[in-house]
Amino acid sequence: MWNKIYLAVFGVALFVMSFFTFYANSWLGSIGDPLAALAGYEFYAGLATSFLWISTVILLILANLLLWNTRRSWALWTSFAYFAIFVILRTFWLEKARFNFQNSDGFFFTPLVGVILIIVVGALVFFNQFLNLRLNERMYPIKEATENAEVEENEV
Repeated sequence: MWNKIYLAVFGVALFVMSFFTFYANSWLGSIGDPLAALAGYEFYAGLATSFLWISTVILLILANLLLWNTRRSWALWTSFAYFAIFVILRTFWLEKARFNFQNSDGFFFTPLVGVILIIVVGALVFFNQFLNLRLNERMYPIKEATENAEVEENEV
C-alpha cells in the first residue's frame, strides 16, 4: 500500500515540477517586454523552488515510512534523484538561461551552489537511511539474532 501511495505522490510531484520548469523557461522566450518576461520567470521559478522543497520533504517522509515498513531504501534514493534532477535543471539550465537573458558576460556562480546543495542533500538522505535502519533494528530486533543469543546463553 505504501508503495502505491509513494508512487502516486511522486508522479504528481514530478508532473507539477515539470510544468513549473517548462513554464518558467517559456517566459524567457517571450517576445514581449523583457522586464515583464523576467518578472514572469522569477515568479514561476520561485513557485517551482518552493514546490520542490515541500514535495521533497513530503516524499522523504513517505520514503521513511516505506523504509520503516519494508526495510527497502529505494524510495529514499528516488526522492533524492527527484530533488537532484530538478536542482540540476534549475542551476545549470534555467538560471543560466536567465543570466544570459539579462547579461551577455560575467561570472556565474549558480552551478557551484547547485552541486554543493546536491551533495549536502545526498549526505542527509544517506544519514537518514542509516538512522532509520538502526532505529528499526533496535525496536524490532531480527529474530535470528535473538535466537542465536538465547542459544549461546543456554550453552553457558
